[in-house]
Amino acid sequence: MDWLFQANPKRYDLIAALAAGVDEWWAMNQGRKEVSPGDRVFFWNAGENAALVAVGRITSPVRENPGGNFGDYRVDVAYDYRVDPPLSRHEILARGDVLAEFKPFSLFRGTNLRLRDPVIVAALEAELADRLVPIHVNASLDAQLRTPQSDLDAAIKHAQLRARNALLEFISTMDPTAFEWLVRALLLRLGYRDVVVTKRSNDGGIDLRATLVAGGIASLRTAIQVKRTKRVGRPVIQQLRGSLSVHESGLLITSGVIGDRAEDDATHNERQPIALVDGQHFVDLLIANGIGISEKRYSIYQPNTKILTLDHLQEISEQDLSDLDS
Repeated sequence: MDWLFQANPKRYDLIAALAAGVDEWWAMNQGRKEVSPGDRVFFWNAGENAALVAVGRITSPVRENPGGNFGDYRVDVAYDYRVDPPLSRHEILARGDVLAEFKPFSLFRGTNLRLRDPVIVAALEAELADRLVPIHVNASLDAQLRTPQSDLDAAIKHAQLRARNALLEFISTMDPTAFEWLVRALLLRLGYRDVVVTKRSNDGGIDLRATLVAGGIASLRTAIQVKRTKRVGRPVIQQLRGSLSVHESGLLITSGVIGDRAEDDATHNERQPIALVDGQHFVDLLIANGIGISEKRYSIYQPNTKILTLDHLQEISEQDLSDLDS
Protein backbone atom coordinates (compact mmCIF):
# COMPACT_ATOMS: atom_id res chain seq x y z
CA MET A 1 0.00 0.00 0.00
CA ASP A 2 1.28 3.50 -0.83
CA TRP A 3 0.74 6.81 0.95
CA LEU A 4 1.42 10.50 0.50
CA PHE A 5 2.38 12.26 3.75
CA GLN A 6 2.35 16.07 3.65
CA ALA A 7 4.50 18.19 5.93
CA ASN A 8 3.84 21.81 6.89
CA PRO A 9 7.33 23.39 7.05
CA LYS A 10 6.07 25.89 9.63
CA ARG A 11 5.39 23.05 12.06
CA TYR A 12 7.93 20.36 11.12
CA ASP A 13 11.37 20.66 9.50
CA LEU A 14 11.32 17.67 7.19
CA ILE A 15 14.43 18.82 5.33
CA ALA A 16 16.45 18.90 8.56
CA ALA A 17 15.26 15.42 9.52
CA LEU A 18 16.37 14.09 6.15
CA ALA A 19 19.76 15.79 6.44
CA ALA A 20 20.29 14.26 9.89
CA GLY A 21 19.14 10.82 8.75
CA VAL A 22 16.80 10.64 11.74
CA ASP A 23 13.67 8.49 11.69
CA GLU A 24 10.56 10.15 13.06
CA TRP A 25 6.91 9.59 13.90
CA TRP A 26 4.03 11.16 11.96
CA ALA A 27 0.45 11.89 12.89
CA MET A 28 -1.91 9.26 11.50
CA ASN A 29 -5.40 10.61 12.05
CA GLN A 30 -6.63 9.83 8.52
CA GLY A 31 -6.38 6.29 7.21
CA ARG A 32 -5.27 4.76 10.49
CA LYS A 33 -7.48 1.70 9.94
CA GLU A 34 -5.81 0.97 6.61
CA VAL A 35 -2.12 1.60 7.25
CA SER A 36 0.31 -1.25 8.04
CA PRO A 37 4.02 -1.57 8.88
CA GLY A 38 5.95 -1.84 5.62
CA ASP A 39 3.66 0.44 3.62
CA ARG A 40 5.55 2.81 1.34
CA VAL A 41 5.35 6.56 1.92
CA PHE A 42 6.07 9.47 -0.44
CA PHE A 43 6.92 12.55 1.64
CA TRP A 44 5.72 15.91 0.34
CA ASN A 45 7.11 19.12 1.81
CA ALA A 46 4.46 21.83 1.37
CA GLY A 47 4.86 25.59 1.45
CA GLU A 48 6.26 28.13 -0.96
CA ASN A 49 8.81 25.70 -2.40
CA ALA A 50 6.62 22.61 -2.26
CA ALA A 51 8.23 19.42 -3.51
CA LEU A 52 8.39 15.67 -3.12
CA VAL A 53 11.56 15.21 -1.10
CA ALA A 54 11.75 11.65 0.25
CA VAL A 55 10.48 8.09 0.06
CA GLY A 56 10.27 5.81 3.07
CA ARG A 57 8.03 3.36 4.90
CA ILE A 58 5.83 2.79 7.93
CA THR A 59 7.71 0.98 10.71
CA SER A 60 5.09 0.56 13.44
CA PRO A 61 1.41 -0.12 14.00
CA VAL A 62 -0.78 2.90 14.74
CA ARG A 63 -0.17 4.16 18.28
CA GLU A 64 -2.29 6.39 20.46
CA ASN A 65 -0.92 9.87 21.01
CA PRO A 66 -3.57 11.51 23.26
CA GLY A 67 -3.33 15.25 23.49
CA GLY A 68 -0.61 15.47 20.85
CA ASN A 69 -0.08 18.65 18.89
CA PHE A 70 -0.74 16.79 15.63
CA GLY A 71 -3.66 14.60 16.71
CA ASP A 72 -4.42 11.55 18.82
CA TYR A 73 -2.77 8.88 16.66
CA ARG A 74 0.68 8.35 15.18
CA VAL A 75 2.93 5.92 13.34
CA ASP A 76 6.70 5.65 13.19
CA VAL A 77 8.39 6.06 9.82
CA ALA A 78 11.79 5.47 8.28
CA TYR A 79 13.25 7.76 5.64
CA ASP A 80 14.88 5.41 3.15
CA TYR A 81 15.60 7.67 0.17
CA ARG A 82 16.11 11.35 -0.45
CA VAL A 83 14.71 12.66 -3.75
CA ASP A 84 17.59 14.49 -5.45
CA PRO A 85 16.75 16.80 -7.01
CA PRO A 86 13.37 17.17 -5.31
CA LEU A 87 10.34 16.80 -7.57
CA SER A 88 8.92 20.30 -7.24
CA ARG A 89 5.32 21.44 -7.56
CA HIS A 90 6.34 23.73 -10.41
CA GLU A 91 7.89 20.82 -12.30
CA ILE A 92 4.85 18.61 -11.72
CA LEU A 93 2.31 21.22 -12.86
CA ALA A 94 4.38 21.97 -15.96
CA ARG A 95 4.11 18.35 -17.05
CA GLY A 96 0.39 18.49 -17.84
CA ASP A 97 -0.06 14.76 -17.20
CA VAL A 98 -1.74 12.63 -14.51
CA LEU A 99 0.56 13.98 -11.81
CA ALA A 100 -0.41 17.54 -12.71
CA GLU A 101 -4.08 16.60 -12.31
CA PHE A 102 -3.49 15.07 -8.88
CA LYS A 103 -4.88 17.70 -6.50
CA PRO A 104 -2.61 17.13 -3.47
CA PHE A 105 0.34 18.33 -5.53
CA SER A 106 -1.35 21.65 -6.24
CA LEU A 107 -3.38 22.21 -3.06
CA PHE A 108 -1.98 21.79 0.45
CA ARG A 109 -4.28 19.62 2.54
CA GLY A 110 -1.98 18.74 5.43
CA THR A 111 -3.07 15.14 5.65
CA ASN A 112 -2.09 11.53 5.07
CA LEU A 113 -3.50 10.38 1.78
CA ARG A 114 -3.67 6.80 0.56
CA LEU A 115 -2.59 6.59 -3.07
CA ARG A 116 -5.39 4.49 -4.51
CA ASP A 117 -4.76 5.18 -8.19
CA PRO A 118 -2.15 2.78 -9.64
CA VAL A 119 -1.65 5.21 -12.51
CA ILE A 120 -0.44 7.89 -10.06
CA VAL A 121 1.85 5.42 -8.27
CA ALA A 122 3.35 4.21 -11.55
CA ALA A 123 3.95 7.79 -12.70
CA LEU A 124 5.71 8.61 -9.43
CA GLU A 125 7.89 5.52 -9.63
CA ALA A 126 8.92 6.35 -13.18
CA GLU A 127 9.68 9.99 -12.35
CA LEU A 128 11.69 9.14 -9.22
CA ALA A 129 13.62 6.18 -10.64
CA ASP A 130 16.81 8.21 -11.21
CA ARG A 131 16.41 10.58 -8.24
CA LEU A 132 16.48 8.29 -5.20
CA VAL A 133 19.54 8.59 -2.96
CA PRO A 134 19.73 6.10 -0.03
CA ILE A 135 19.64 7.57 3.48
CA HIS A 136 21.40 5.94 6.42
CA VAL A 137 18.81 5.15 9.08
CA ASN A 138 18.75 3.53 12.49
CA ALA A 139 18.76 -0.18 11.61
CA SER A 140 17.72 -1.19 15.12
CA LEU A 141 14.38 0.62 14.91
CA ASP A 142 12.56 -2.13 13.01
CA ALA A 143 13.90 -4.80 15.35
CA GLN A 144 12.61 -2.86 18.34
CA LEU A 145 9.14 -2.42 16.89
CA ARG A 146 8.54 -5.76 15.22
CA THR A 147 6.37 -8.05 17.35
CA PRO A 148 4.38 -11.20 16.50
CA GLN A 149 1.18 -9.15 16.83
CA SER A 150 2.40 -6.41 14.47
CA ASP A 151 3.56 -9.06 11.99
CA LEU A 152 0.14 -10.71 12.19
CA ASP A 153 -1.68 -7.41 11.75
CA ALA A 154 0.48 -6.59 8.75
CA ALA A 155 -0.06 -10.05 7.21
CA ILE A 156 -3.84 -9.75 7.60
CA LYS A 157 -3.96 -6.29 6.04
CA HIS A 158 -1.70 -7.33 3.19
CA ALA A 159 -3.87 -10.40 2.52
CA GLN A 160 -6.95 -8.17 2.48
CA LEU A 161 -5.20 -5.79 0.11
CA ARG A 162 -4.30 -8.63 -2.26
CA ALA A 163 -7.91 -9.80 -2.23
CA ARG A 164 -9.16 -6.29 -2.97
CA ASN A 165 -6.70 -5.85 -5.82
CA ALA A 166 -7.60 -9.25 -7.29
CA LEU A 167 -11.30 -8.40 -7.15
CA LEU A 168 -10.69 -5.00 -8.74
CA GLU A 169 -8.59 -6.57 -11.50
CA PHE A 170 -11.34 -9.09 -12.24
CA ILE A 171 -14.17 -6.57 -12.47
CA SER A 172 -11.97 -4.33 -14.64
CA THR A 173 -11.94 -7.03 -17.33
CA MET A 174 -15.36 -8.61 -16.92
CA ASP A 175 -18.05 -8.51 -19.58
CA PRO A 176 -19.64 -5.03 -19.73
CA THR A 177 -23.16 -6.40 -19.44
CA ALA A 178 -22.15 -8.57 -16.48
CA PHE A 179 -20.67 -5.48 -14.88
CA GLU A 180 -24.01 -3.70 -15.19
CA TRP A 181 -25.77 -6.61 -13.47
CA LEU A 182 -23.08 -6.63 -10.77
CA VAL A 183 -23.88 -2.97 -10.12
CA ARG A 184 -27.56 -3.91 -9.96
CA ALA A 185 -26.83 -6.57 -7.33
CA LEU A 186 -24.92 -4.04 -5.24
CA LEU A 187 -27.64 -1.40 -5.50
CA LEU A 188 -30.22 -3.90 -4.28
CA ARG A 189 -28.01 -4.67 -1.27
CA LEU A 190 -27.68 -0.95 -0.60
CA GLY A 191 -31.45 -0.56 -0.36
CA TYR A 192 -32.39 0.64 -3.83
CA ARG A 193 -35.68 -0.58 -5.24
CA ASP A 194 -37.01 -1.16 -8.74
CA VAL A 195 -33.46 -1.49 -10.08
CA VAL A 196 -33.70 -1.95 -13.85
CA VAL A 197 -30.93 -2.47 -16.39
CA THR A 198 -31.90 -0.35 -19.39
CA LYS A 199 -31.98 -1.53 -22.97
CA ARG A 200 -28.77 -0.75 -24.80
CA SER A 201 -30.56 0.48 -27.92
CA ASN A 202 -32.17 3.42 -26.14
CA ASP A 203 -30.37 4.13 -22.88
CA GLY A 204 -29.16 7.64 -23.69
CA GLY A 205 -26.00 6.94 -21.71
CA ILE A 206 -28.02 5.58 -18.78
CA ASP A 207 -27.30 1.94 -17.90
CA LEU A 208 -29.60 1.45 -14.91
CA ARG A 209 -32.46 3.23 -13.22
CA ALA A 210 -33.45 2.74 -9.59
CA THR A 211 -35.29 4.29 -6.67
CA LEU A 212 -33.80 4.92 -3.24
CA VAL A 213 -36.41 5.19 -0.50
CA ALA A 214 -35.26 7.23 2.49
CA GLY A 215 -36.87 6.27 5.78
CA GLY A 216 -40.05 5.21 4.05
CA ILE A 217 -40.83 8.86 3.36
CA ALA A 218 -38.97 10.25 0.36
CA SER A 219 -38.17 8.44 -2.89
CA LEU A 220 -35.11 9.46 -4.86
CA ARG A 221 -35.17 8.44 -8.51
CA THR A 222 -31.66 7.73 -9.72
CA ALA A 223 -30.14 7.26 -13.15
CA ILE A 224 -26.92 5.24 -13.07
CA GLN A 225 -24.19 5.12 -15.66
CA VAL A 226 -21.47 2.46 -15.31
CA LYS A 227 -18.06 2.59 -16.93
CA ARG A 228 -15.79 -0.44 -17.02
CA THR A 229 -12.79 1.63 -17.97
CA LYS A 230 -9.44 2.69 -16.55
CA ARG A 231 -10.22 6.38 -16.27
CA VAL A 232 -13.32 8.56 -16.44
CA GLY A 233 -13.02 12.08 -17.78
CA ARG A 234 -15.20 15.17 -17.70
CA PRO A 235 -17.18 14.37 -20.92
CA VAL A 236 -18.71 11.32 -19.24
CA ILE A 237 -20.05 13.50 -16.42
CA GLN A 238 -21.47 15.98 -18.89
CA GLN A 239 -23.13 13.19 -20.91
CA LEU A 240 -24.73 11.70 -17.80
CA ARG A 241 -26.02 15.08 -16.60
CA GLY A 242 -27.51 15.77 -20.02
CA SER A 243 -29.38 12.44 -19.96
CA LEU A 244 -31.12 13.03 -16.63
CA SER A 245 -34.84 13.57 -16.63
CA VAL A 246 -36.67 16.00 -14.36
CA HIS A 247 -36.48 15.10 -10.64
CA GLU A 248 -33.83 12.46 -11.33
CA SER A 249 -30.37 12.36 -9.70
CA GLY A 250 -27.26 10.97 -11.35
CA LEU A 251 -24.83 8.30 -10.15
CA LEU A 252 -21.64 7.25 -11.92
CA ILE A 253 -19.98 3.95 -11.00
CA THR A 254 -16.69 2.93 -12.60
CA SER A 255 -14.15 0.14 -12.22
CA GLY A 256 -11.37 2.67 -12.77
CA VAL A 257 -10.43 6.08 -11.44
CA ILE A 258 -12.18 9.43 -11.79
CA GLY A 259 -10.08 12.31 -13.04
CA ASP A 260 -9.89 15.47 -10.96
CA ARG A 261 -11.57 17.56 -13.66
CA ALA A 262 -14.42 15.06 -13.87
CA GLU A 263 -14.77 15.18 -10.07
CA ASP A 264 -14.77 18.98 -10.11
CA ASP A 265 -17.51 19.02 -12.73
CA ALA A 266 -19.60 16.44 -10.85
CA THR A 267 -19.50 18.44 -7.61
CA HIS A 268 -19.73 21.95 -9.10
CA ASN A 269 -22.11 23.96 -6.91
CA GLU A 270 -23.74 25.65 -9.91
CA ARG A 271 -24.56 22.40 -11.75
CA GLN A 272 -26.75 19.42 -11.03
CA PRO A 273 -24.55 17.21 -8.80
CA ILE A 274 -23.51 13.73 -9.87
CA ALA A 275 -22.63 11.15 -7.20
CA LEU A 276 -19.38 9.29 -7.91
CA VAL A 277 -18.11 5.80 -7.05
CA ASP A 278 -14.63 4.92 -8.32
CA GLY A 279 -13.16 1.42 -8.60
CA GLN A 280 -11.62 1.36 -5.12
CA HIS A 281 -14.83 2.56 -3.48
CA PHE A 282 -16.84 0.09 -5.58
CA VAL A 283 -14.70 -2.81 -4.37
CA ASP A 284 -15.04 -1.61 -0.77
CA LEU A 285 -18.83 -1.63 -1.16
CA LEU A 286 -18.78 -5.11 -2.71
CA ILE A 287 -16.72 -6.47 0.18
CA ALA A 288 -18.82 -4.71 2.82
CA ASN A 289 -21.94 -6.29 1.30
CA GLY A 290 -20.47 -9.76 0.77
CA ILE A 291 -20.51 -9.70 -3.03
CA GLY A 292 -17.69 -11.39 -4.96
CA ILE A 293 -15.73 -12.20 -1.83
CA SER A 294 -15.52 -15.10 0.63
CA GLU A 295 -14.19 -15.06 4.15
CA LYS A 296 -11.55 -17.46 5.49
CA ARG A 297 -10.93 -18.04 9.17
CA TYR A 298 -7.70 -19.26 10.72
CA SER A 299 -6.89 -20.50 14.20
CA ILE A 300 -4.19 -18.59 16.07
CA TYR A 301 -2.46 -20.56 18.80
CA GLN A 302 -1.08 -19.04 22.00
CA PRO A 303 0.70 -20.84 24.83
CA ASN A 304 -1.37 -21.48 27.97
CA THR A 305 1.28 -22.69 30.40
CA LYS A 306 -0.89 -22.22 33.49
CA ILE A 307 -2.49 -25.61 32.82
CA LEU A 308 0.92 -27.31 32.85
CA THR A 309 1.58 -26.93 36.57
CA LEU A 310 2.07 -30.13 38.57
CA ASP A 311 -1.03 -29.57 40.69
CA HIS A 312 -3.24 -29.05 37.68
CA LEU A 313 -1.82 -32.03 35.83
CA GLN A 314 -2.34 -34.26 38.83
CA GLU A 315 -5.94 -33.12 39.13
CA ILE A 316 -6.75 -34.08 35.54
CA SER A 317 -4.55 -37.15 35.30
CA GLU A 318 -7.56 -39.49 35.27
CA GLN A 319 -9.68 -37.33 33.01
CA ASP A 320 -9.89 -37.31 29.27
CA LEU A 321 -6.96 -35.54 27.62
CA SER A 322 -9.37 -33.09 26.01
CA ASP A 323 -9.65 -31.42 29.42
CA LEU A 324 -6.10 -30.12 29.03
CA ASP A 325 -7.41 -27.07 27.17
CA SER A 326 -9.80 -26.07 29.95
